Amino acid sequence: MGFWQSITHHINQSAQIPICKVETIDSVTSSTDQIPTFFVHGFRGGNYTTQEMVKSAQIVTHSPVFLRATVDWNSKIHYSGYWSTAKYPLVQLVFKDRWIPTNTIERWVNQIINDLSQRYHFQTYNAVGHSLGAVALVNFLINSCKRPLPPINRLVLIAGPFDGVVALGDLPNINPLAANGKPAFMTPRYLWTYLNRSKFPATARVLNVYGNINDSSNTDKYVSVSSARSIKYILQTQVQEFSEYRATGSSGEHSKMHDDSQVLKQMNQFLFPQLAASLPLKK
Repeated sequence: MGFWQSITHHINQSAQIPICKVETIDSVTSSTDQIPTFFVHGFRGGNYTTQEMVKSAQIVTHSPVFLRATVDWNSKIHYSGYWSTAKYPLVQLVFKDRWIPTNTIERWVNQIINDLSQRYHFQTYNAVGHSLGAVALVNFLINSCKRPLPPINRLVLIAGPFDGVVALGDLPNINPLAANGKPAFMTPRYLWTYLNRSKFPATARVLNVYGNINDSSNTDKYVSVSSARSIKYILQTQVQEFSEYRATGSSGEHSKMHDDSQVLKQMNQFLFPQLAASLPLKK
């Protein structure tokens, strides 16, 4: 099975997760007015995927520490680092199984947010997802409508293959978006998301970041502009705020966007508008 055959398989696979044991972490002073941010990588990702995102957010939020939640091969969550006492704690999710399917990411996001909300009693949170991590977060938020979890505050989606990936479910320049953002063709996963859009939290604010390497393909190398932007048709009328940012050229390559200085600046200004508005971020 090739790389993109595998990624398509993992998008649609429904995996069962055994009950896991969670390592205890030292309790710290927390407050119900804290707003943590969860960073979620995607297929074949790791801690390096979101490392620059976390570092840039630490600068903006004045947080010298962050918490890492690592899911190991035995379906056990390991916490390392520290929960910040600042207004905006930062939490990095890392999956040792780098071939983890979307539905499994979704379930781990649910378990970790549920666990930490019970420990630290926050009333809302932010989330950032790259690639399949972005798809998983959208699915999670649709499916969380019946779960006793805090509501999402702000959501950043980066390079999400919402309507297929190049050569599998999507081909460059053959799936145009209508003026209202509707794609000409919908994958089964996209159609499911569209049909369940009313379950997505209406109070959420969403920033969608997509890339274009500026060649004739109109892709970020792996995800077409149409696929990455197709989430607008689903969410724009469902949420309190929806905005987009386009990264171009080398900055718009799928695996470079999560480290790009301008993408990081846009992300932080959106997540922490009062803190980041006047802070230029450089690599």
